[in-house]
Amino acid sequence: MTQRMTVVAVLLAITAVPAAAQESAVRFPFGTPVVILPVQSVEPSPDGAWPAHAATGEQALRAMDAELEFALADRRGAENWALPSALRRRVDRNPIVDVNPDRLAYQGLIERPEARDQIYEPLHGELRTLAALFGTRFLMLPLRLRLATAQAAEDAAGSCRDNADRLRAELLIVLIDIRRSAVMWHGSVPGGAGCPESGALLASLAAVVAREIAE
Repeated sequence: MTQRMTVVAVLLAITAVPAAAQESAVRFPFGTPVVILPVQSVEPSPDGAWPAHAATGEQALRAMDAELEFALADRRGAENWALPSALRRRVDRNPIVDVNPDRLAYQGLIERPEARDQIYEPLHGELRTLAALFGTRFLMLPLRLRLATAQAAEDAAGSCRDNADRLRAELLIVLIDIRRSAVMWHGSVPGGAGCPESGALLASLAAVVAREIAE
């Protein structure tokens, strides 16, 4: 069996698995092109602060995009992937493409879809257009960035300034096969625990996401 046929066989196997049945994210075989979309939304912490000490939610989103790009650039399995900055450049060079990759109709995917559900409109059309720019069928759509209090066991590593709880950043993502209009995986990926003032929370999260999806 050729390498190309092997890749296709593996992809057919993983896309046949219902999203709800999977415990960990799908890893795409080496050489498979994937479009990584920008992070779509962010929640402030309970005290109203944005992740990464950002002044605005938009700044926090772009900081997460940058960390994902940095982490994926170190993964051999992602060397052919289209990262958010490359996607924006490609869209900007194609004036007939009327899709803003930073503002997709993602809201209907916040809740885990049923295995039989297909991607709804207008999101299906938006994703199909963006995937076609790179000749691929697979996309990763990061839906929501948030900070959460770390578990007590993680807090044992040390205390934070002003007795603040240790936090971790979490990213809700979906992996999509747009040719089948199907969600391959839907779940929240947590990063490592750290103090609220730490500048490494997003970097830690990005490293985990890269490990989960890129060989």
